[in-house]
Amino acid sequence: MDNNIPNSKSENKQSNLPYTHCLNCGSELQGIYCHACGQQATSKTPTVSAFVQEYLINAFLWDSKFLQTIWALIRRPGYLTNEYLSGKFTSQEHPLKLNMFLLFVIITLFVFFAGTEKMNDSVHSLTNDERVIPVLQFDFLIKNGNAGNIKESPRDTVQLLAPLLLAEKFPEYISNLKTIEDTQGKSLDKWMAVIPHVLIEDKVIVLDDSGCYRFDPEAKTDKEELNLVNSVWGKMVELFTEYFPMLVLFTAPFLSMSLSFVQRKSRLPRIHHFIFALHYTALLEFLMICIYLLYLTVAPPMELLQWIMIISSCLYLTIAFRRVYGTNNWMTATLKALFTSLVYFIIGLLIFIGIFLAACIIIALQMD
Repeated sequence: MDNNIPNSKSENKQSNLPYTHCLNCGSELQGIYCHACGQQATSKTPTVSAFVQEYLINAFLWDSKFLQTIWALIRRPGYLTNEYLSGKFTSQEHPLKLNMFLLFVIITLFVFFAGTEKMNDSVHSLTNDERVIPVLQFDFLIKNGNAGNIKESPRDTVQLLAPLLLAEKFPEYISNLKTIEDTQGKSLDKWMAVIPHVLIEDKVIVLDDSGCYRFDPEAKTDKEELNLVNSVWGKMVELFTEYFPMLVLFTAPFLSMSLSFVQRKSRLPRIHHFIFALHYTALLEFLMICIYLLYLTVAPPMELLQWIMIISSCLYLTIAFRRVYGTNNWMTATLKALFTSLVYFIIGLLIFIGIFLAACIIIALQMD
């Protein structure tokens, strides 16, 4: 047999390559991918679509493996962690890359639908809303020693264009509360109440064109305090937007520490807990994306979305706990999952407090 005849598959593949040696490391090519450095043997001048595709693959790995990883993460709690710890690295997306891609999606949605300017506008609107100003006015009157005057004043029954929050926060000043309902029997953001007459005398409450009393936004309000609240919350939104990816990933090591504490009897290496924490963090990020999309489209009540997030994450953690750590007893797995969730909540609360303190310090330095 003539050995010079190119009848092998490898020779056929190599004959179709644009060059014989890798442009990156110079090794002789034995296939479409270099065996030394892994670079693909493609044209030296790729098309625009090929260039963009290469960027997406290298930066975010948007391929079938990524989709399979996401599907396994959702459908089989704890499966990815077990597979990764058993040595199957290439069959799934790397946990850190998975987290970074999901964070990229969250930030993209946030930038397009709730950027820093929009969030600051929302904060400004909230603290200048009729539902908030009455509470601030009452706080201002009480802080300035008018509480006794309010209590002893004659009372009139009026219809107020004001929220129930005011009556709930100051029940000792506002009594005989009765909510106003529409024709369908649904409660409106108005109520009938017996209120101090001094508020009308001091023009804190004024009569509008409709014949109903409402709080005057310009009266008895501590504007400096309101501006300070706006400034602090605005700075918090700015800091949160800027450091959100780092803050989310920052929770994973602390969650890993809590897992190692809960499972201290197992004496597993810390990397086991860290991989579990990364996969659980990725699941929370995916839930954030889904809930945010629901909020933008269907717009259900925020309280409902919060409960969906809490319940689904706790159930997922319980199942994952049982599969990864081999906890046979469901009650034990549930208790450990709840404890871990509590630790995760405390971490988030500490981060929130840290952002709040940082915002206060920055605003204080700017005022000086």
